[in-house]
Amino acid sequence: MKKILAFLILLFLVIYVSLGWFFSSLIIVPWRSQPDLSSLNKYGVVAPIEVLTDDNVSLKGSYLKNPNDSVFCGAVVSHGWGGNRMGGAEYAPYFWKKGCDIILYDHRGHGESGGSLGTWSILERKDHLAFSEVLMHKSELSLDQIGWIGKSWGAAAVLAASSVTPEVGFILADSPYRDIKSAVNERALRRYGSWIEIFYPITYFLVQWRAQFDLDEANIEALASEIRVPTLLIHSQSDDQTSSWQSVDINKKLNHKYAIFHHTNWGSKHCKDMKDHPQKYEALIDDFLTEKAPNWPHF
Repeated sequence: MKKILAFLILLFLVIYVSLGWFFSSLIIVPWRSQPDLSSLNKYGVVAPIEVLTDDNVSLKGSYLKNPNDSVFCGAVVSHGWGGNRMGGAEYAPYFWKKGCDIILYDHRGHGESGGSLGTWSILERKDHLAFSEVLMHKSELSLDQIGWIGKSWGAAAVLAASSVTPEVGFILADSPYRDIKSAVNERALRRYGSWIEIFYPITYFLVQWRAQFDLDEANIEALASEIRVPTLLIHSQSDDQTSSWQSVDINKKLNHKYAIFHHTNWGSKHCKDMKDHPQKYEALIDDFLTEKAPNWPHF
């Protein structure tokens, strides 16, 4: 009887840890999709760029040089989880019309970039700043002439980066998550049901152990109060992946001397406001820049 009990306990532990490993992989191992860059041809010559990070990961991107030399501005666009640089390409027409140079890039573990694990803004915020430094060098811009744009997972990365880099021109964050557990638990409960909660402890332990980061460092809500740059936060009330209450909580911590939050009711799903309603979305950006960053772009 003792042997049977010991075997059942061992079997339970094996299954528990194995499923915890599986669920942790869903959280930190992105699925790859290769970028189709053909639609960027309308912007003229698109130059490939590469950044080698401090931890020796090669990150790839595309540099779009605007022919308008009378305007001094740039945009660095950060895509969402599981996508690639083309996931942020819908922002390129707006900033191209402004006369800005643009960088689109693949996050670590995504697209053509190296690496295999995502760290939920911990290393991604440094990666975003590294591409900003590339744009500063190539376009002879200062950081306050550059806007940071992020979608979903990428929105969290730019918010985290701006909390420690106050010199950037402005932030546009579309549909970020509040913190890693809020983002993951919401989707897990929706997909698997409440039984998944018994795997939270082992899953999050393995996430931290495998990816070597502290979950508390990926808390965007906690970082929001440190942001001192013009910030436009947008989130659709009908978001089907990351509920908009997460941005509502982030907004409560933002300093509204700098920040504006649009809780849109246009009926769009996750990060689809710009695609579904480009004119209304661009009007929000125009109004935000006029109110919070009146000197951007620079002439």
